[in-house]
Parts: sequence; C-alpha cells; structure tokens
Amino acid sequence: MNNIYIFWTGDNTIPEVRLKSIETMRASSQSNIILVNNDNLHQYVDPDNMHPAYKYLNLAHKADYLRCYFMHHYGGGYCDIKQINDSWTPSFEMLNSKHDLLCIGYQEINRWGVANIHQSALLLNRSIFNKFKTKVIYRFYQLNYKSLIGNGAFIFKPKSNLTQEWWNRLNTRLDEILPALKLNPASHIKDRRGHEYDGVVSNYAVPWSYILGDIIQPLSFKYRAVISRTLPPPKFTDYQ
Repeated sequence: MNNIYIFWTGDNTIPEVRLKSIETMRASSQSNIILVNNDNLHQYVDPDNMHPAYKYLNLAHKADYLRCYFMHHYGGGYCDIKQINDSWTPSFEMLNSKHDLLCIGYQEINRWGVANIHQSALLLNRSIFNKFKTKVIYRFYQLNYKSLIGNGAFIFKPKSNLTQEWWNRLNTRLDEILPALKLNPASHIKDRRGHEYDGVVSNYAVPWSYILGDIIQPLSFKYRAVISRTLPPPKFTDYQ
C-alpha cells in the first residue's frame, strides 16, 4: 500500500478547512492517508527514541522533526495538510521501479521559496564568516532553485544514504540547540523568534527553517541526480 503520512502535532482541533483538505487527499491521491497525531504517535515512534528537544518545539517544528523521522525509518509519502488534486500512484510506481531513485518531490516553485539559511545564521548570531558564507550559499541555491525540491510534499525510500544524512544533520542541530531551547521553548503554535505575541517579543530558540528547509534543500541539491522533481505539488492557497 502506498502510504502518505500527514501530521497534526497539537491537541487543538483540526480546522474544517484542513479536514476538507484531508478529504481531497483521500479522494485524489489514490493512496493510503495516515493521520498521525498525539493519540497514535506512540504506535510509530517509541517515546524513548524521541529527541529530548521535541517537547520544546513549536507545533510546526514538531511536524518538521516527524517528517524526517518517518521518511528515514518508514519511507513512503509525506504531505502538508493541503489539498491534493492529482494521483500519486505514478510517482510511487516510478520510485519503486527505479533502484537508483531515492526520492520524488515537486520542483521548488521559485527562488523565494528557498530556505533562508542566511536568516537562520543571523538569528543564531553566528560568526561574521558564517553569516557571509551562508549568504553566498543562500544566493547560490536561489539561482539553482529548479534543482531543489519543495518541503511540503515528497516520497522517500527509507534508510537510504540521503535520509540517513538528513536524519543525522537534524539530530546534530537539535543536540546543539537543546540548551538554548530549554531556556526559550515555544510558547505559541507557530512561535517565531523576533515575532511579538501578546505584547512580548519571542526569543524562541529555533529559526523557522532551521530544522527542515535549511537541511533538506541543500541535500536535495547534493543528491539531485537521484531525485525526481515530478511529484504533483499540493495546493498552496486556501488551506488555513
């Protein structure tokens, strides 16, 4: 069975517009849609194997962590809870039939969709050299955005060199940021450092794209020869 995992990491009710998106996924993708939430997460992830940083993350970053965990350990598809209007069956069949293909995603939409690793370096107050380096690299990826995949939907073979490197980099970053995260955990669903909530500017420790886009997009360029960018993208409007 072709599985597509979707995540709802909060205890809040899934909005009606998101529920309708799930309905379109089930109707159009011709795949098995598996909703993973706080009630059934333990069926897939042993709590003892969860990174200790997980409980301090905002809900979006928890989903970022889980999509890496699932793509590495289980493989299959992932999609944001957005409307799907096309079948994923041809993509699953392509991935399963080509031994040298490790992933199928959709081509990054434009250069503004590229994860801003330079902004992350600024928010983390990295060295001057690091800030300059990440600015140059960010511009490079913007120029080469057509070689990247977007972060909102993809299919992976499990336990490949690609997913292993993704998993390793994610855990290394969480190890490094954990002390700061304990001091500045998420206090809002989509907590973002520098944004104001209830009159208080957030010091949340994790930059927005730091544990997903900043990792997977550079890897998608590195592994571009074994990634297909032919997956139909989900709909990016009218989902909230």
